[in-house]
Amino acid sequence: MAKKFLSCLGINDYKEEVYEFSQVESGRYRTKFVQEALINTACKDWQEGDKAIIFLTDLARKENWNNEEDETRRLESISKENWHIETIPISIPEGKSEKEIWDIFDIIIDQIDEDDEIIFDITHGLRSIPMVALVIINYAKAVKNAKILGIYYGALEAKNKDNIVPIFDLTPLDQMLEWSQAVNTFLRYGNSGHLRDLSNDILRPKLPTEQWARDTRDLIDKLNDFTMGLYTCRGMAVKGSKASKKSIAVASKEVEEKVQKLKEDEIQLKPLMPLICKIEDSIDGFDEKDSLRTGVSTIKWCIDNNLIQQGYTALDETMKSYICVKFNLDPTDYNNREDIVQTALKVRGLDIPEDKWRVKDKYKAQVKEIAYSLDEDLIKLSNKITDKRNDINHFGFNENVVASDDFVRDIKEYYDEFVGYLEKDNLL
Repeated sequence: MAKKFLSCLGINDYKEEVYEFSQVESGRYRTKFVQEALINTACKDWQEGDKAIIFLTDLARKENWNNEEDETRRLESISKENWHIETIPISIPEGKSEKEIWDIFDIIIDQIDEDDEIIFDITHGLRSIPMVALVIINYAKAVKNAKILGIYYGALEAKNKDNIVPIFDLTPLDQMLEWSQAVNTFLRYGNSGHLRDLSNDILRPKLPTEQWARDTRDLIDKLNDFTMGLYTCRGMAVKGSKASKKSIAVASKEVEEKVQKLKEDEIQLKPLMPLICKIEDSIDGFDEKDSLRTGVSTIKWCIDNNLIQQGYTALDETMKSYICVKFNLDPTDYNNREDIVQTALKVRGLDIPEDKWRVKDKYKAQVKEIAYSLDEDLIKLSNKITDKRNDINHFGFNENVVASDDFVRDIKEYYDEFVGYLEKDNLL
């Protein structure tokens, strides 16, 4: 692992300028080359083993790396005399064709090793270089676990009245792209892990001084509670310590509260707000006061995000909640769910004679009422759901093992059929 400064050398005869890198003290440096300014400001604390890699076309090598006629246009000599880290010139094509652009991509990627920390200067080079750099950065993060320390641009066109050329920090654009990818992962696959990683990497340095960073971190923590609740099927609303870690509905409510708090920081978080609002929309429908509605929302979420095992568990349990509500029983009461409703489904589904029922005397009348009142098709639906749930939970060690794609197909069908019963009873 090393720190590496990557930059493309241009071909123009640049004037000597005062560049200002505002991220460090004494961040001004006079030079013809923005690379030298960044090496002596952004990279001034780098150590032996860190490297500056300068990518050169043949023309850039001739004009600005080692100009035989003009000693002020010899970046090679300047780097040897004034730079405190090793400098490596690497030849690249001009990028005048699609093949050459891909060649540039391959050449730059080859200079990045596993776990490198990268500063990318995109000031010079052909117009395609910034786009290629953006692709390279994200590819290197994914394939080589590279960390981006900075993306910088020497803005000659933004020289101020004091003839100071600012060096723009474009790193937040890469971070915004990262946030976008993380939100997309959450919305498409129900996975908050990428957001959690970003919270640790990007937000942690800002937590001591920035309230919006603390609020965003809190939102992501609650979002993680929500997704972990889905993964572990925490369907009942609870109160007390760690409630958001024990209940999908409670976690979703706390996510909504954190989103509302963040909206107060809209000025600081303006680019992030549309992404955060999409997260808010995606968890609409979970209700900590209504276990039936929470169950239905959970099933739908699991289907949409391919959480098949969790979806069958939620569907099987929400079926019990529905029958509890239908017969005026509290669906959060364990005895109602298991001793009454589950027993009624079992005796009816297996057609067990009443004298063979294994039920407590105090529940027998309720079991009988429910068992013989339920629609035959609802009983069949419950049996199919339970069979699928058991097949999954027993790791496929059954006599009639179900194919994996059948689970995906059938849960959608079972969900639609179940929702039909809820709509018929005006419970949705």
